[in-house]
Amino acid sequence: MWSATTDDGPYNGWLERPALRSLVPRPLDGLTVLDAGCGAGAQCEWLLSEGADVIGFDLSPVMVVEARARCEGRGHFFEADLAQPLELAPASVDGITSSLVLHYLYDWQVPLRSFAQILRPGGWVVLSVDHPFAPALAGQCGTYFDTELLSDTWTKATVEVTQHFWRRPLAAAMAEFSAAGFVIDGIAEAQPSPGAVERFPDDLGPLTGIPSFIVYRLRLG
Repeated sequence: MWSATTDDGPYNGWLERPALRSLVPRPLDGLTVLDAGCGAGAQCEWLLSEGADVIGFDLSPVMVVEARARCEGRGHFFEADLAQPLELAPASVDGITSSLVLHYLYDWQVPLRSFAQILRPGGWVVLSVDHPFAPALAGQCGTYFDTELLSDTWTKATVEVTQHFWRRPLAAAMAEFSAAGFVIDGIAEAQPSPGAVERFPDDLGPLTGIPSFIVYRLRLG
């Protein structure tokens, strides 16, 4: 139920994922791609369908089990904490995706430097986070220029969820990328398609023209 409401839900399945996938370089045939924070494996399944050899990891052992089952024996999955250095061989992957994960961490240098180390020459990172220009949330105390821990609560599959994440200004995000040796190769700002708004008018209609998620494509400078 949880995976289904995410995959076909308005915010992940119909808003953020199309924006993230639009920046993933194709073709992926024969490339090794890491999905950092793979959750239940939707992104891994898509990468496999595009011809990639997939590695996925997540902090949650339950999600790792779901991802492994979803991908039906294809790919390699393991548990790992993105806040800790990744135990993968240097220059072992061609690309990295990370969907709405990095903004859970205050310190971006540990994951970004891990990404830089494991990428092969010419490799890329495509990651999404909460948009720094998104409307202020209830309880937000700081200004746009503050790096602040925020919380948001909603109901998903009859379960009330409270998410805690860091919102930081654009300049702070740019500085983090640069400090880890990356340059920005592309940016996508998620907007609902007409079909998505038609399917979820109450959820996505109000987000037309409003910043919600931002996707960066990074390469080593």
